[in-house]
Amino acid sequence: MENEQLSQSILITGGTGFAGRHLIQALLDQGFQQIHTTHFGQAPLPEVCKDTHVMIHNVNLTDPAAVAELVQKTQPAQIYHLASFAAVGKSFEQAEPLLQNNIMLQLHVLNAVQHHAPTARVLIIGSAEEYGRVPAGLDGRKIDESFPFNPVNPYAVTKVTQDLLAQAFYFSFDLQVLRVRPFNHIGEGQSPEFVIPAFASQVAAVEKGKQDVIKVGNLSSVRDFTDVKDMVQAYVTVMNKGKVGDVYNIGSGRGWKIGEVLDMLLAHSTQKIKVEVDQTRLRPSDVEYFVADATKVQALGWSAQIPLSETLERILNEWREKV
Repeated sequence: MENEQLSQSILITGGTGFAGRHLIQALLDQGFQQIHTTHFGQAPLPEVCKDTHVMIHNVNLTDPAAVAELVQKTQPAQIYHLASFAAVGKSFEQAEPLLQNNIMLQLHVLNAVQHHAPTARVLIIGSAEEYGRVPAGLDGRKIDESFPFNPVNPYAVTKVTQDLLAQAFYFSFDLQVLRVRPFNHIGEGQSPEFVIPAFASQVAAVEKGKQDVIKVGNLSSVRDFTDVKDMVQAYVTVMNKGKVGDVYNIGSGRGWKIGEVLDMLLAHSTQKIKVEVDQTRLRPSDVEYFVADATKVQALGWSAQIPLSETLERILNEWREKV
């Protein structure tokens, strides 16, 4: 990559979150020298954010003036818009702030880009949750970008809205918008509100004698799991090689039953562990089969590289240190 490109300003919203910290590391590894990221709240900064090439901006993205000032000040050539409220399982309980935050912060970012950085390439991070319940006749098929939106929870509704809002700014103002719909991605730094770290944290707790059994929800659902390190490489690939205005599913293209993934985690454990179904962990509406057709992003030269068993071992070791 040319030195001129590496010195360009890059802005990541939500870069101190789960995927964001891995994206920052990937960009640093490629030699980028001017990475700006937003940080909101009191959580400690990830270690990668202490690099001299990373600039932290404590900005509330729901404040339009603050977002406009940030974009005007940083003049980014590329913007990765990761920031969102992402608790899928609790999205009905927290529907109002979730809808307000996710949709409005997206609007503020797009408005700021339109007025202060209209030539920037902007990657909008959507979600496979946008597809939701697969229509009859299509169930059991891998999901490509032409599948209809059928969101089954408020979080998914916000991601559909963000997706369409970005498309509207592309059509109306020729903004350099690209969109991705990532399927499940896992790795270090993910909240135990998500299924795999929820399992791993409990395995670590049982190993240390802090609980007796692992409590789980629906184990029959099939999901497409990608290592977050591979996922952020896909973001970079789409940012640099994707067609402006287009949308790309990102996933490994392989489906795993949740129970199979739990068995793989348990195989890494130091002892035999009992599993119990906890009714409170079952969602009001769950989708049974969620696997990506990632043909479009693979045509850009990306594919998942890290084996699931390797990812699971890293996650479990992380929780062994935390618990």
